[in-house]
Amino acid sequence: MITDWLAQSGLFALALAVVFVPGLLVGLVLRLRGLVLWAAAPGISVGLLSVLAIAYSFLGIRWGHLSVAIGVVIVGALLYAISLLVGRRRLAPPRRRSRVPNLLLFAGLVVGGALNAARLMTYVGVPEAISQTNDAVFHLNVLRWIAETGSASSLDVSGLIGGTTFYPAAWHAITSLVAVDVAQIPVAANLVSLVIAAVMWPLAIALFARVVSNGNTAVTALAAALSAGLLAFPQLMFEWGVLYPYALSLAVIPAAAALTIDVVRIWMGAAPGEKTRRAIGVAAAALLAVAATTLSQPSSILVWGVLVMLWLTGTVLLRYRTSDRLFRRRSLVVLIGGWVAVAVVWLALAYLAGHVLWRSYRGIPGALVDVVLNSHSLLPAAWGTSALLIVGLVVAVRAPRLRWLVVAWAGVSLLYVISVATDLPVVKRVLTGPWYGDSFRLAAIVPLIVVPLAAIGLAALIRVVARRWPDAAVLARTPLTGIAMAVIAVAGTVGVVVAPVILLRVAADTDEQSRYAMDADSYLSSDEYALLRELPDLIPEDAVIIANPSTGAAFAYVLGDRDIIPRTWSPPQSQAWDTLSVGLRDAGEDPAVCEALAAYGAPEYVLDFGIGGTGPGEYLMPGMTEFDGQPGFAEVAREGDASLWRITACD
Repeated sequence: MITDWLAQSGLFALALAVVFVPGLLVGLVLRLRGLVLWAAAPGISVGLLSVLAIAYSFLGIRWGHLSVAIGVVIVGALLYAISLLVGRRRLAPPRRRSRVPNLLLFAGLVVGGALNAARLMTYVGVPEAISQTNDAVFHLNVLRWIAETGSASSLDVSGLIGGTTFYPAAWHAITSLVAVDVAQIPVAANLVSLVIAAVMWPLAIALFARVVSNGNTAVTALAAALSAGLLAFPQLMFEWGVLYPYALSLAVIPAAAALTIDVVRIWMGAAPGEKTRRAIGVAAAALLAVAATTLSQPSSILVWGVLVMLWLTGTVLLRYRTSDRLFRRRSLVVLIGGWVAVAVVWLALAYLAGHVLWRSYRGIPGALVDVVLNSHSLLPAAWGTSALLIVGLVVAVRAPRLRWLVVAWAGVSLLYVISVATDLPVVKRVLTGPWYGDSFRLAAIVPLIVVPLAAIGLAALIRVVARRWPDAAVLARTPLTGIAMAVIAVAGTVGVVVAPVILLRVAADTDEQSRYAMDADSYLSSDEYALLRELPDLIPEDAVIIANPSTGAAFAYVLGDRDIIPRTWSPPQSQAWDTLSVGLRDAGEDPAVCEALAAYGAPEYVLDFGIGGTGPGEYLMPGMTEFDGQPGFAEVAREGDASLWRITACD
């Protein structure tokens, strides 16, 4: 398996370049350095590229490597010019500092990144594997649509299914630049997932931990190492859904929140004449990171907003009694305005999400156990991380500047309990509606708070050991931190070896294998996959196919390089489609069928991948199967039970 991934090292390098190079260029112009630069770079890149995609659509510029490179250079030059006008902050000559903190951080990033990579690659299997899920059909087909139309705008990509509404396309914009050709789209999707899990996430959570701990080097390094300590993120998002855009947004949030907090700290601490000059670089980076989050998955903007507002509220409360009247008035205005903004956005997203809410499948006692053991959404308990979390909570409760983290943990835990253990329609829609009441999406937020708290707890234990035991005191804290990371690495490696593939459980059902595995029983069977790959040799380039989309047939657009109706997993809502879903096989005898086909451009071919199913996202369509012996149909090709037919009844 590892050789298959190594064979894609060139494409992986391209994925790293797309995610990091634009952000590094802009970050250097903004005078960012060190961990701030590297952790902020992905958010800057994603924000910049997703905004460029929208602008290019309006300007009629085709989305591609050359146009994107030119756009990034132009933006970088403009930001440089603006920085000259504002007044560039001179960088102080680098002071001679110990390299130990950087070495510890690097070790933590290697440990966390390697464990996340190992878990993801083991679950996916090979880089060419396809997520056998409904959502993968849409996401991969959008990538092919971008290659075909030259637009990666969030205002355009819904055109894949004939829509004209906004759809957050940041993930699609960056992944389309990694897919150098249509055949590489599945590989590109998996490699971007690897970058998110193994590189973006450890860097972002390390920066967030450093900011919330006021620069504690041990907490920073330990958070990077513990970034693989919970399956709820990043691993879960590449199993459930599959939720590529949501995973990208969550990987950006820690850096976006850290940058925003830094901006506020600079503004609160700088002299009046220095505020703008000192804060503008970090503020621009924060703005682009927030844009990246919003254009990846809008619901994630709430996570960023709540984290920042909780920190700000805690900071203001600490300073409130000792501050003057002007500070108190301004603080109250900012806090009230900020929380009102969060509430308005929250309610708006809950309303836009509609009434699609997942049903409960846990009792309240079971949900509370999940919270304590970090076994959210029926995942295996994370005993070690949970123990460190408890220590971290105790430390945070005792430290006034960290108490807001406890509130954040309690808040996201409450949302999870509501999602899995209640069915109160109004409460559930208002509080969990922005995430569709989906416990998996809410569970994925938990590591953003638990990992820093666990790192704080582990750092506290290291301090206790170094202070109380003479032999350990000889080692001092830094070697003990290194030993702790070695233990994390060993424990994580053992976990991957013992249980390389963690199968999802949804209520009473459990997956039998990885959702990327392909066989006769998977969403897209091996026979169906083979037939789709043969389509370019079987039918003309301008041919249009029709099929039951919930059988995986809609993958024809990306895998077979041929158009299909519909291009996503859900069927159209129309009387014509209802006629086809129950009676297409009767086209030779019922004229109404040909009239219904005409409503969809009279497609000449139909894929028979079976009748469909009754599970979530599946539809029974008896009219789109069993064409053998039916008048008006001629078989074109067959692979096992999968077959392609030409519709001759309407000639």
